[in-house]
Amino acid sequence: MNSSLSYDLSSKREAQLFAFSLAASEPQLAEAERVLNAEELARANRFVHADVRRRFIVCRSRLRHLLARELGISAAQVEFRYEQWGKPQLRQSVAADLQFNVSHSGDWGLIVLARVAVGVDLELLNDRFEYRGIATQILSSRERTAWERLPPAVQANETLRLWVCKEALLKAMGLGIAEGLQQVSFPIPLPSHGEAFSPESISGVLQMRLEDDGTCARNHWIDSRAWRLQLLDMLPNCHMAVCLPAGVQLVYPNLNFPPI
Repeated sequence: MNSSLSYDLSSKREAQLFAFSLAASEPQLAEAERVLNAEELARANRFVHADVRRRFIVCRSRLRHLLARELGISAAQVEFRYEQWGKPQLRQSVAADLQFNVSHSGDWGLIVLARVAVGVDLELLNDRFEYRGIATQILSSRERTAWERLPPAVQANETLRLWVCKEALLKAMGLGIAEGLQQVSFPIPLPSHGEAFSPESISGVLQMRLEDDGTCARNHWIDSRAWRLQLLDMLPNCHMAVCLPAGVQLVYPNLNFPPI
């Protein structure tokens, strides 16, 4: 990977966002595979569709290269561990405070790096998106009243925007989405792209899941004022959201990666 990317993660007041294509030629894909470990390659080979396999390999290779730059090691030397709810973290003890999160949809990927907890989510627009079914799974009772007042033509778009916001927040908290989506409420309609905002509420039910890992360090994370989200529109035909602790600024050091 080209080493000319310029950014600095020494501050806990900044988070760096990288957006990139998951397209790759066969030689590029082979190059990306070389930095993956045996577990990652086995996971990639379980994907039935070649496109899905390619996207996973390219995305994991990009992540490894970015983390390797911060650690001062090769991309193949990066080691991961997984928290109870599946969120990946670095195994390297020298990088105890280096955090990251990844999302991809279609042929686009996002990676956010910071010295604080972060979350990101990306979803492609899809004409076949069954927004009413999704709405029943993600809307809190508080949100549903406001959502029902929206014009039908707006409801589908707002549902997808809510989805990426909720996933980004839960990923920042290190929680799975299975039971958490309806435990978070956002203002409806959501703010415009680029405008920072907080959840309206986070249910105390999530506190029990945060305590399951044996630490009290995250107790403040159910305080909705502790988080800021931004909806972004820098990729075509996508909705994306980034979640950061309050007071942390999002910057974009490089939106177009060089070739693998």
